[in-house]
Amino acid sequence: MKNRHSLLYSLGLMGLASLWPCGTPAQTAEPPKITALTPPYLELMPGPHYWPRVRIWQGIPGITVAPNGRLWATWYTGLLGEGKGQNYDVLVTSADGGKTWSKPVAVYDPSRNFLNADTGDPMLWTDPNGKMWWFVNRSMKVPDDVTGTCWGFCTDDPNVAKPVWNAPVLAGRGGGTLNKPFAFADGSWLHMFDCRQPKKDDPSLTRGAHVYRFAGYGKPFEDVGCSFFKDSVFAEHMVVERKDKTLWMLARTTYGIGQAESKDGGKTWTELEPFTKSFNVGTRFFFRRLSSGNLLLVVNDHPKARSNMTALLSKDDGKTWPFKLVLDERESVSYPDGVEGKDGVIYVVYDRGRYKKDMQEILLAKVTEADIEAGKLVSPRSYLKQTVSRLADEGGGVRHDGETTEMREEFVKLNPDSPEAKKQMRAEAGEKADRHAAH
Repeated sequence: MKNRHSLLYSLGLMGLASLWPCGTPAQTAEPPKITALTPPYLELMPGPHYWPRVRIWQGIPGITVAPNGRLWATWYTGLLGEGKGQNYDVLVTSADGGKTWSKPVAVYDPSRNFLNADTGDPMLWTDPNGKMWWFVNRSMKVPDDVTGTCWGFCTDDPNVAKPVWNAPVLAGRGGGTLNKPFAFADGSWLHMFDCRQPKKDDPSLTRGAHVYRFAGYGKPFEDVGCSFFKDSVFAEHMVVERKDKTLWMLARTTYGIGQAESKDGGKTWTELEPFTKSFNVGTRFFFRRLSSGNLLLVVNDHPKARSNMTALLSKDDGKTWPFKLVLDERESVSYPDGVEGKDGVIYVVYDRGRYKKDMQEILLAKVTEADIEAGKLVSPRSYLKQTVSRLADEGGGVRHDGETTEMREEFVKLNPDSPEAKKQMRAEAGEKADRHAAH
């Protein structure tokens, strides 16, 4: 019934709950229009076609914790790969501290209902009132409008395994979101949004690392300001407040990590400048102030590769980072996201080998500040490399490295003039340019 209710809710928001009066010929009515602002909905009883057995790739996870300690994780997955269509976001939960995880309890899959739409990197966050947000992205072909939008689904009770979700709200146009919001001490908060589809006549669509203000439950988020980013394809930015009350933004760049500063609550920002060029080349990181007051930064501590996933700790407001704990020394580990529980335990989720045989893992580290200071696990409750999901364990994934790339290349050869082939070639050209800039 929940699926049916979600559908009726979406139709209602689109003005379609009652299509035509009884007996009115359908052909005389104006057909419903789907736009970039048509609200999405969730699959709340996802079937086996969303289980690991039928996924070819997965990665880019997010994590949060409910007030009662229940863990939630989400990631981006589907068929041939990122931005290749027929993808979706899954939501799973754990009631035993991350040791075991559920099958998907909810799925966001816009490809089934919205003009062959695709999704992107999802994000989870528990707000200052204990409500849990699942932020999802959507890209679809719509005339005369930006194609990318972000939406926030909120639940009042993340303590239960199958929560009820409120109506989605618009959380950004012209790009997408990935990293967690920032909360002020008074409970207000800013949502991170990466605008990659600028329009000269619309200040809210300025290319850059935007921050949006939470305007209240059920209300669209409001654009506050942004920092323009150069040397960057994806900002993937995060914000903390320094002890002097300035906001400090770190963002992904081709050379490592850039930084910007705001002295007016996020309305205006300095232009991005280098924070570091010595590690974390061209990939996501995690950045947060802990309840102790210390700063946590989780990065690929390597100048050229997505390897050596490391947690760093600063006790002097980010001036120095003397404490390090290697979470995963292997290659192809990337895209960390984290959350701190009420007991001070830090959970870090990340992916390994999105397209590589016998990898394709979502992994979890559970650590404490004492572990990071010691440079090794000293807490008995801590662990590293805990499996959240591994496709090969359930018969899914690729048969050999590069299989998805080979299939796309074969399709292009068979259909060189098709729109999908041209789209694929443009996407691959952009990916190559990004990799070249990163090195």
